[in-house]
Amino acid sequence: MLLETHVLQDTDPDLDRLLVDGFAVVGESWGAELRLDSVAQVDEAVDALRERVAAAEQAGLAVRELHPADAAAIAALDAASWADVPSTPATTHSPTTEAEARAWAGRGRRGFGAFDGDRLVGLCVGAGGDNDFIVVAATHRGRGLGAAVVAAWMLAAIEAGERAFTVGGAAENVRSLALVRSVGFRVTERWLSLQRP
Repeated sequence: MLLETHVLQDTDPDLDRLLVDGFAVVGESWGAELRLDSVAQVDEAVDALRERVAAAEQAGLAVRELHPADAAAIAALDAASWADVPSTPATTHSPTTEAEARAWAGRGRRGFGAFDGDRLVGLCVGAGGDNDFIVVAATHRGRGLGAAVVAAWMLAAIEAGERAFTVGGAAENVRSLALVRSVGFRVTERWLSLQRP
């Protein structure tokens, strides 16, 4: 059955009308940002982000930028890591293919990964200051690994001149929300997905 779907911010004046018209909220998502408006804020952020990367490295992981030669590992991790990640009509994710991963650089995207030996166990991908997605292998969650790859991505973006960062996700994915808050992001938007037959 095809469902009529609307995605709108919780402040949208049309929200009440849609609810009265029989729509139901089927998902909630959020948008968060982090802005570095002064040299002092940049210096403080860089120090904190370096600590995140260093903590992962001290735990025996290697954190580095990903390259086209990593495409197969990227695709495998991405495909395996989304099976248990909540999604909404506003926060869907199609697993990355090897061809897409090899094309990231040409599209202005950079990926940073964490390796446990030769195995890619976490990655963060973004373009400029806009985060595309973060995934961590189920076997390695809860160890600060997500924050480490986010930190590596942000450090590279800061070095390239970025001072404003954005990220979003499904509200049900409490782990993701906790991760971005731990790095310093502040939730600025709440989105609702509404559907009716």
